[in-house]
Amino acid sequence: WQFLKATNAFTTTSFIPRSTTTTPASLVILGASSTEEEEEEGTTTTTTTTSPSSNNGPITKEFVLISDSTGMTAQTAMSKCLSQFDWSDDECVLTENGEVCKITRTVYNFVRDEESMERIIFKCRDRNALATFTFADPELRIKTMTLCEKTGVPFVDLMGPMLLRMADFLNIAPIGTPRKRVSLNNDYFRRVEAVEYTLKADDGQAPWLLKEADVIIVGVSRTGKTPLCVVLSQMMGWKVGNVPLVLEVPPPKELLDAATIDPNRVFCLTINPRELKRIRETRLQVRGIIKAQEEGDAGNDPAKNSNYADRQYMIKDLTNAKRLCEDQGWTEIDVTGKAVEETAETIS
Repeated sequence: WQFLKATNAFTTTSFIPRSTTTTPASLVILGASSTEEEEEEGTTTTTTTTSPSSNNGPITKEFVLISDSTGMTAQTAMSKCLSQFDWSDDECVLTENGEVCKITRTVYNFVRDEESMERIIFKCRDRNALATFTFADPELRIKTMTLCEKTGVPFVDLMGPMLLRMADFLNIAPIGTPRKRVSLNNDYFRRVEAVEYTLKADDGQAPWLLKEADVIIVGVSRTGKTPLCVVLSQMMGWKVGNVPLVLEVPPPKELLDAATIDPNRVFCLTINPRELKRIRETRLQVRGIIKAQEEGDAGNDPAKNSNYADRQYMIKDLTNAKRLCEDQGWTEIDVTGKAVEETAETIS
C-alpha cells in the first residue's frame, strides 16, 4: 500500500495523450470480431452503427470500457460525460463543423487477469480507441496504465484516484478485490421481473399489459421514453410501460380506460420544439435521410420524404400530446435539457 501511495502522482494522471502517430478522422472503427471476443474473459458488448458519410467518409470514435465486474460504473460515467457535449440519444455528437461523430462503446466485463487486459489494450492501440477501466486490484490498475503509456493508448482510470484519496482520508487500505456478486434475494428477482415487463411493454407493443404497470410513460417520439423506463425499472423495481403519442394515430383504448388505468400513474413527457428538432434532425442525419433529401434522391420512399423533423409538424405533435395529457388528467413533465436520471428522480 505504501508503494501505491508513493505512485499517487502517477495514478492521478489518468489521461495520457495519444502518441504522435495520427489517424485520419474518417477511419471507421469497428468492434472486435466474434472470434476475438470469445477469447476474452467475461462478456463483451459492442454497439456499432453506421453514420452518414461526409466528403472524407464517416467519423467514428470508439471508447473501450474495461471492468473487473459488470462494467456499469464505467458505462454510467461515460454517459454522464457525453451529456456535456452536443450529444443525442442516438449515441453521436456534433462537431464544431456540424458533422456527426458516431460514438461506439465496447464493453469488456469481468476482466481480472493481466493476460486478458493486455489483449484488450493491444486492440485499443490497433483501433485508435480510448480505454477506460475500473479495476479494484491496484496491481492490475498500475500494469494497465503502464501498458497504455507504452503503447500510446489514451486512457482514463476511473477508480484509482478516488480510492487513493479515500484511503488517505480514512487511513484504511482498500481490500483491492472486485465486489461480490449481487445476492439473489427477493429484491433482486423483483427488479428482474420489472425489467422483463418493461421490455415487453416498450413502445406500445403490448397495450394489454398496461393494466399491470406501476407507472406508464407517454410522449411524442424522441423524448426519451424507453431509457427512462429502463432506469425506473432498474432503480425502483417498477413495472413501467410506455406508449408513443403520434399525431395521426389514436392512443390504444387500454391507455384511456380510467377504470383500469389510474391517471396519477401516467406521466406525459414534453420537450421544447427547438430541442426536439435538433434531436430528430440528428437521427435523420445518422440514417442518411437528410442527405438524400438535400440531394433529391428521396424518390417515392416515404421514410426519406418524412416530415419527422419539420417544425410545424412537431408543434402539432406536441400540442396534440399536451391536449391529451390535460384531458386525461395525466402528469406533464418537461424533459428539456434534463438527464434521464433527473426525470426518474422527479417521478420517483
